[in-house]
Amino acid sequence: MGLVSKLFGRRDKRSASFGLRGESPWVVADLTAEKTAAGAAVSESIALGVTSVWACVRLIAHAIAMLPMPVYRRLDPRGKMRAPEHPLYRLLHNQPCPELTAFDWRRLLAVHQNVWGAGIAEIEFDRYGEALALWPLPPWRVNPKRTDSRALYYEIVLDDGTTRALQAYRVLVFTSLQAQTGGWLSPIGVHRETIGMSLALTEFGAKTFGQGINPAGLLTHPGRMKEQSEEALRARFLPYEGLGRSHRLMFLEDGMKFERVGMPPEDAQYLQSRQFSISDIARIYNVPLHLLQSHEKSTSWGSGLEELNAGFVTYTLQPYLTQWEQEIASKLFSIDNEHFAEFLVAALLRGKLSDRYTAYATGRQWGWLSVNDVRELENMNPVPDGDMYLVPGNMTPADQAGQQIAAGAGDGGAGGDDEV
Repeated sequence: MGLVSKLFGRRDKRSASFGLRGESPWVVADLTAEKTAAGAAVSESIALGVTSVWACVRLIAHAIAMLPMPVYRRLDPRGKMRAPEHPLYRLLHNQPCPELTAFDWRRLLAVHQNVWGAGIAEIEFDRYGEALALWPLPPWRVNPKRTDSRALYYEIVLDDGTTRALQAYRVLVFTSLQAQTGGWLSPIGVHRETIGMSLALTEFGAKTFGQGINPAGLLTHPGRMKEQSEEALRARFLPYEGLGRSHRLMFLEDGMKFERVGMPPEDAQYLQSRQFSISDIARIYNVPLHLLQSHEKSTSWGSGLEELNAGFVTYTLQPYLTQWEQEIASKLFSIDNEHFAEFLVAALLRGKLSDRYTAYATGRQWGWLSVNDVRELENMNPVPDGDMYLVPGNMTPADQAGQQIAAGAGDGGAGGDDEV
């Protein structure tokens, strides 16, 4: 039996006890939902029905998932180079487990991290202590515990209600926010009232449009109309109904008047509340509003789109990436100081074509970029003799500047005195 078959067979047997069923969070959603002051019940699964929560979680999860994560080998005395021959390169860059690609694996854990508060994966080791696979664990089934000696471990709740303990070194844990060592806070649980308000506004709007009465205009008659006249009047004004029939000239008789009805003040307040709810949820996840298709307000990260996107990478994504890198280094490279894994964020920071070419020209001119360096950044193949670095002709190492000046002064000065 091959390695993949063994892994699939082993995992199929274990998955029955670990409860890795896709419907699990939604099956327990009604059981874990709590009523808020706004009247809406909120749980982690229900909160994903709020469009702004969905958008924030999806945006962060996709951004983390799309970034390559190669394994590097440190060079002496400094520098790094990719190490595709390393066993962990396949797990972290290609496929952490047989059931998920690297993109799907990172996206799943990032969703768990931003909804339930922690993205968790079990490290499956072989008998030699090498990592074979990284299996996602449902965070709603994982409880951090401590032994009598205060050692951290994780208790996994199985389908049959029993538990299994995993030592801390066997579990990758990417937390959203921590209030104590070993634990984590659910963003939805902490901000349950904010999410509840958004759900209540959505429900209010749906019921208002489904059950409410909000005419666009009113016809008033000075007297009392007969039933036949009312039906005739309705039929007469049908040609004025609908978007395609708007702005037609209307004729009124018998002292009738038409009054246009604008948006009631309470409806305008409802729309403002909806916009404030989007901003509130965006603050929870630190996502700029323009990435949520909301352009009502600007942010202080900058005025241009590039500055806003760079701010999102720096202030929102980078803390996630740093945490992931350090957790992976701690659990997977703990005894290997020569190798490490790192996200490549350059793709998210690429500017306009003209700006990139200007930056490349500066780097090429001043000697820290070669032709092949530039081509690699632009996803192009290297060319022969493209690894040569250029230096401006008038640039001199500082420790040699005095010698050249002295030599030049001696030659030039002697010649100058003779000429004088």
